[in-house]
Amino acid sequence: MTQNRLLVAIAFLLMSLGQKAFAQDPAFTQFYANPMYLNPAMAGSANCPRVSMNYRNQWPNLKGAFLTNSVSIDQNIEKIHGGLGLIIMNDNQGEGALTSTRVSAIYSYQLQVTKKLTILTGFETSYHQRYLDKSKLVFGDQIDPMAGIIFETNEPLDKIADNVSYVDFSMGFMAFTKQYFFGYALHHLTEPEEAFITEAKLPMSMTIHAGANIPVGQGRNMGLVMDGPFITPNIMYQSQAGAEQINIGASLTNETISGGVYYRSNMNNSDAILLVIGYQKDAYRFGYSYDYTVSELSGLSGGAHELSLTIQLACRDKKKKLKAIKCPKF
Repeated sequence: MTQNRLLVAIAFLLMSLGQKAFAQDPAFTQFYANPMYLNPAMAGSANCPRVSMNYRNQWPNLKGAFLTNSVSIDQNIEKIHGGLGLIIMNDNQGEGALTSTRVSAIYSYQLQVTKKLTILTGFETSYHQRYLDKSKLVFGDQIDPMAGIIFETNEPLDKIADNVSYVDFSMGFMAFTKQYFFGYALHHLTEPEEAFITEAKLPMSMTIHAGANIPVGQGRNMGLVMDGPFITPNIMYQSQAGAEQINIGASLTNETISGGVYYRSNMNNSDAILLVIGYQKDAYRFGYSYDYTVSELSGLSGGAHELSLTIQLACRDKKKKLKAIKCPKF
């Protein structure tokens, strides 16, 4: 067993079995390409039907990389004064040792306060299913210093559950104008139990995000539709179970191409430099990002690769009056 695999096995056990440690939610570098996962208030924020697909491969150089897939669809419905959304997400850890699937239904209420200011309030209900493949777990008593994994474990595997399921609730708030936007979200409001043994609650998490759209050059500005170029500085802060993270940076966008550079820190130490590029053609927006690790894992983890695809469909109702939010494209 390689050193990398052993480290991942130890980390996995601490996270998944509930031994005074907490698993944290999957995080996306292109967080605005997965808007409802960032903040449930953003369901229907694009007005017309929108399909978002995201893929993330974190630490590919290590055995047991974190693989996360997400598909979502949302649309504004004028009759209910807001939007509806659906998210399906799968997270794979430890080469399939731990897999998590969640399905979320979201409703967002949209209020046009003034001609310039719009407020969104979102409510999310999620069903989570976690599966543990105990055959892929490695314990310390199985390892011989010279020969590797050769022994049977004495750990009471029959006392470890194979799967755990629970219902979860989240909510969010968002306010935006033509140029500025601000959001606040709380996930895991009821802190449900998610451990396979003992007791361990999924801790509540908080997200604050904000930014601005600053036109530059000769870009046209028609309501909320700016076909660029424009600069979008933004910041995101997250907190969960005492762990804190902040992302700060900016992107430059025109009609077809965008690019940005961001910095991520856990408040005490630097984590990664984030490079994001994107391309838009008609209704399709493609994004790619790479996390260049600058922490102690630099050179070992391989960073993280992320892909996104957003399909912005046309509205059937041409008379819609509700405004669409203009966030970073990628």
